[in-house]
Amino acid sequence: MPPIDSETPEVILSEAEVQQWLQGIAWEKDLDEQREHRLLREGLFWHDERLDGLSDDDRMWEIIKMSFLQVAKVLDSVGCVQYFEYFLGRGIMGAKHLRLLTVKYVETKMPRIKDPTEREAIVAAAARCMQDEEMRFFEARYGDVDRLVLDCQHARRFLSEKLIHEKWMIDQYDLTAPLHLETSRFHTKWAVPAADKESFHEFDDWVAATSCDGFLFLWPIIEGDRVPPVVRCRQLHSAPCVDFSIDWDRMEALTCGLDGKVSLYDLQKDSVKTEVRDNQPNQLLLCVDCDLELGKAAVGTNFGCIKLLDLQTKQFLMSLLGHKDHCRKIAVEWDENIVVSCSWDSNVHIYDLRSPKLVHCLAGHNANCCALHVDFNKHVAMSSANEYRFLMWDLRQRKLLETYESPGHNVNCLHMDLETGKMASGSDDGLVKIWDLETGEWERSLDCMHDMTLALDADWERGRLVTASWDYNVDLWDLKTGEHLNHFFKPRRCMTQVRMKKLKS
Repeated sequence: MPPIDSETPEVILSEAEVQQWLQGIAWEKDLDEQREHRLLREGLFWHDERLDGLSDDDRMWEIIKMSFLQVAKVLDSVGCVQYFEYFLGRGIMGAKHLRLLTVKYVETKMPRIKDPTEREAIVAAAARCMQDEEMRFFEARYGDVDRLVLDCQHARRFLSEKLIHEKWMIDQYDLTAPLHLETSRFHTKWAVPAADKESFHEFDDWVAATSCDGFLFLWPIIEGDRVPPVVRCRQLHSAPCVDFSIDWDRMEALTCGLDGKVSLYDLQKDSVKTEVRDNQPNQLLLCVDCDLELGKAAVGTNFGCIKLLDLQTKQFLMSLLGHKDHCRKIAVEWDENIVVSCSWDSNVHIYDLRSPKLVHCLAGHNANCCALHVDFNKHVAMSSANEYRFLMWDLRQRKLLETYESPGHNVNCLHMDLETGKMASGSDDGLVKIWDLETGEWERSLDCMHDMTLALDADWERGRLVTASWDYNVDLWDLKTGEHLNHFFKPRRCMTQVRMKKLKS
């Protein structure tokens, strides 16, 4: 609905009018999709020397003025630059908005433009404006002008008088009607160019991640390319995909989600091989570990039990009981029939698959356990909970080895390497901290520029760290220098888990 104080009626486009708008931008279909995706990704690291040395606020104001000049340029191309301020007043502040312009919008919302010839010329020029790459990739390179206007103090001062006394942008909302139609399309949000999909066989170094909208993503690690293409983007769950286990030799991933389903996904063929659902009411699957060669998997549930799954028969074989709350992480040594798990009941459990029964409960945390990493070769586990410390356990002696204090750093995720005596931990503070396990001391921090670091994986031999965050970022870092190596582009929601291919398992 239009605002109460709007002086013009609401713009509602008929199907024919939507098609007329789409016809004007039909030239976009001839663009090279792979190249367009690449330039959009590269826009994240675009450097404009004209903005060097400016404060954050001055930088935003310069970008906003650059966007305003796009409107002037398009209007001047059809001899209508006299309407420049009128367009800004209607909230048309750049090429992003011009592209959405329809004849009906101009007729309804811009009564000062009375000449039909001028209307048609302006709308036609607006539909073509994005043929200029500087305009087409402006938002990818500089940011969303609508957000910048709200964040920039210069812009707020400039607009305050205009909004109050000249009623600028009073009903900008229905200019974006065509955009809502376009951006809500599944293809717009999740399409992977065919050329990028087919490039799968060119690479052998990978990062994979899952998100809370049920997707699994796969990217190659390409040295020197800060924004490699996504080559797999598949929705495997109708609810958050909470965890996954991956076999890099087979290029298959087993995922679990809050829809109570397990999915076996073939990354090479981009196809779902198996789906298994346990129909127990209100059951959520929260964590998974598997051996795809054996065809066996273990999944932790919100009821606390761990269920053993035969992937060939698609049957749950047994349940391991003991946890009294959400089972959050599990690790399985299938040859030795050992399961290690942690739960919101604050405990770490050791199970024997041959019995099957709970062998030992390791108590020591004072809050919900959320992270676990196990080295079965050295029979050591590391766990963390919603508290400022993490614990190391001896799985043979079934006792606490060390308590490591982490003041102010609530560990959400961790990865240890007993060969080097190091551990990496991610927290709500967005930092990743590197710890010396021998001394128990914090060694250094990597500022990953995340709101919250929710998942990480490390390759200590190659000195690489991959992180995933609440604000849907997935990034690769140099463990020694903290240098940012790659940003993995595509996710639109909170990330839940991340894995990288390592030189050694």
